Amino acid sequence: MNNSEKYKILLAEDEPQNVRLLFEALNPGIYRVFVASNGKSAVEQAIKYQPDAIIMDWDMPEMDGMQAIKIIRATDEIKNIPIIVATGKMTSVGNLRTALETGANDFIRKPYDPIEIEARVKSMIRLNLEQQKIISLEKEITQQKLDEAQHEMEIKTQALSVSKLRLISNSKNNESLIEELKNLNPHVDETGEKMISKIISSLKVDEATINWKEFENHFEKVHPSFFSNLHLRFPDLTSSEGELCAFIKQNMTNKEILAVTHKNDNTLKKSRQRLKKALDLTSDDSLYYFIREFE
Repeated sequence: MNNSEKYKILLAEDEPQNVRLLFEALNPGIYRVFVASNGKSAVEQAIKYQPDAIIMDWDMPEMDGMQAIKIIRATDEIKNIPIIVATGKMTSVGNLRTALETGANDFIRKPYDPIEIEARVKSMIRLNLEQQKIISLEKEITQQKLDEAQHEMEIKTQALSVSKLRLISNSKNNESLIEELKNLNPHVDETGEKMISKIISSLKVDEATINWKEFENHFEKVHPSFFSNLHLRFPDLTSSEGELCAFIKQNMTNKEILAVTHKNDNTLKKSRQRLKKALDLTSDDSLYYFIREFE
């Protein structure tokens, strides 16, 4: 078994005799052992070598074992490494509770028993392997959920784009139809003119409700908080100003907005000016960028 295949064990121990005993207890054919003489060095080596388990002496110079454990548990890249606390002094039930609450996974008393050491280390390695499997599975599940959410958002975005195109297309078709109906006026009597006028009014109402509602439905699926946040921050916005904000958010050109609102250039320009004022923007502020960034 080469070094890359061996389990890595970090010994945080400042007594040379104890280090020797630990080395003798851990089969060099299975374990690759690193030694730290204090808590500070233990943290540094844990980050550097990413060991499979740590045997942490409680009482060490410069930084004791409990302080080192706190730092390890607060450091993302090493926070899940199993730690066995070893001590010959702090052996009470209260000390055991303190070690476990601090973040230790196990607790052994000195003097070391070689058989116990190896058994505890094997147990911690199994724990580490199980933790890694769980972490890997959680990452896989998280990534799967992210992929599914991204795919769902892509579908919603495509549906919104189709809805926008349909809105523009229907508006243009209606506009053409309305012009054709108006051209019939010279060829009909007063009753016919009234009927044509009624049909035109009905077409405009249908377009203003059915087409917009479909667009609004798809828009809110892609930007679920847009309208609620907009009206929460600017409660005096009119419905037509809210619609204009949605069109701008959807990156519609002036020509497209004119097509769906049946406004002329001058009217749309005034509507934009009123909207800037309603949104508390100055003449130098960009209406487009403000709405594009608004969520």
